[in-house]
Amino acid sequence: MAAQNVSTGHRSVRVGIAFASHASELRSRLGQFCSALGAALGMRSSGLGVWHYHRLLEALEMGDVDVAWLPPILAAQAAERGRVVPILLPVRGDAAFYSTALFTRENAPWKTPADLKGVRVAWVDRRSAAGYLVIRAHLRKSGVDIESAFGADQFLGAHDAVARAVHDGEADVGATFAHFDPETGALVRGGWGPLPMRVIASAGPIPSDVIATGTHVPPELRSAIVAALTENVANKACESALALFTAERFLIPDESHLAPLKSLLSDLDEHARRLPPQAPKPSSPIR
Repeated sequence: MAAQNVSTGHRSVRVGIAFASHASELRSRLGQFCSALGAALGMRSSGLGVWHYHRLLEALEMGDVDVAWLPPILAAQAAERGRVVPILLPVRGDAAFYSTALFTRENAPWKTPADLKGVRVAWVDRRSAAGYLVIRAHLRKSGVDIESAFGADQFLGAHDAVARAVHDGEADVGATFAHFDPETGALVRGGWGPLPMRVIASAGPIPSDVIATGTHVPPELRSAIVAALTENVANKACESALALFTAERFLIPDESHLAPLKSLLSDLDEHARRLPPQAPKPSSPIR
């Protein structure tokens, strides 16, 4: 697995992450991961921590960073432009994906998106994939007039706050994450927990987050990185990667894993087509 022997002469690998909190802890974990990855690959490895995703993606596209930890929308946008190659999806709670759902109380009159006429809606945050961006893109793609469907907007900052607002009648509908059985399509759990809610619309599945390389990274090195983190889960490279990305294991993605999200990119709100300026919490890069 001595990746320094690839034909391009690539002799080092640099890993980049963005963070908004826990900076010292993440820097320590990043350093441990780079040390272990470098040993596994037989080459130098170093890390780069930045505060903004646009800086991280710029570094990846310029070749200053070889591997980066990205949120799903940004990863899908960059992959669609041919600027990055997704190589791994972190798995947490036995899931690497989630869906987004627009929901209401079980006894509420709104059953389908066509019923939405000026309803009061609770969102998580304008940058939240599950709690704002993706469900709006899905509704827009489905022909829903967003402006007439929703009246008063509330941005509550957390998924549980959105659930409480809907449950308490302070909002008519809300947006949050949900997990559906991939075989039956049945709801497994939603961001409202045990509260009695009904799903009006959903979209997904969407990767929770994506580990990607720049297109400048040679295929041989890309394959060596993937092998180091998936073929032997007991090695130090894999162990330190799981700690850094707060994951249980990694899934190797194929084209279908980003396809549902890519199909919605052109229907995102205008501001979402630009790079997100800040990094969310490291334990949950997408929410």
